[in-house]
Amino acid sequence: MSADATRLDDGYFSAASWKTRVKEWLSRENETANDNPFLEGNVQIVRQIMEDSDSGLRVVVNISADALLSFLRDGRYRNLYEEPVIGGTRKGPSPERIKVDGYLGLGANAKDYYFGAVALGGTGVRFYGEYCMVLNPSAVEPDTQLFDRDSYDLLVAPLSDRRDLNQLINRLKGTWKGDVVDMLTLKLLPELRGSNRLITTGTVSELALHDQEFVEVHHHKTITPASIEEVRQSPDEVAMEARVLARNNAGFAFTAVELRWWEQREQVVRALEERGIRYRIVTLHGRGYQWR
Repeated sequence: MSADATRLDDGYFSAASWKTRVKEWLSRENETANDNPFLEGNVQIVRQIMEDSDSGLRVVVNISADALLSFLRDGRYRNLYEEPVIGGTRKGPSPERIKVDGYLGLGANAKDYYFGAVALGGTGVRFYGEYCMVLNPSAVEPDTQLFDRDSYDLLVAPLSDRRDLNQLINRLKGTWKGDVVDMLTLKLLPELRGSNRLITTGTVSELALHDQEFVEVHHHKTITPASIEEVRQSPDEVAMEARVLARNNAGFAFTAVELRWWEQREQVVRALEERGIRYRIVTLHGRGYQWR
């Protein structure tokens, strides 16, 4: 069976706007099911949480310690097309990255884009680095392009084999100001089906960005230290640091790798303090501000 014969969800992959897709999903759900007494209330809470100006949705970029130190030293973030030196090695875009950027329509302008993710709290996509740089909302242009998933998914079936791939890609795009809340709401709606309780901020945060499942951001503006609202890190990294230090204090000397890792972490903290950038250890939060 060809990929084009594989049925994709007509509502999700619709040519309609993201706002319309949300409305149509809710309409279908209300017509076909009677076990969603909390659905409407949860949708209202989700939107309220995401639209909060102080603690709502943000663009995040994850980065390694070495790359973060280079960013703070050089005063600007570099993408792989600019061939930055990371860990003593000059990096460049992979053939897969170049192919995907062509699918996205970035083409020759790909060097001018910086990839991030949409997050609500949390510490971003840690696969790309343990430090999560959170951009100031003012640093994100209203027309910043969004893609509803990790764009590398375009290299994997069923999307990769479809003859209508370009059409599907356009339907999965949106903009920061016009679509981000509706894109995330549509992403979360199936998880709210049949719920018997009101959703919390922590659950919304977890569903908005889980592991490497996220809404991708194509940021078309230079990222500098002044663009950063704060840098976040997971408690897991802090716990690991505490364990390494405890072992050292107990007489088990640092290995060369542990020493290098710990020294870089100390350098990161000092560099962030020198530049006045807030640094926080964050966890998912509970019911929170929806009761204001």
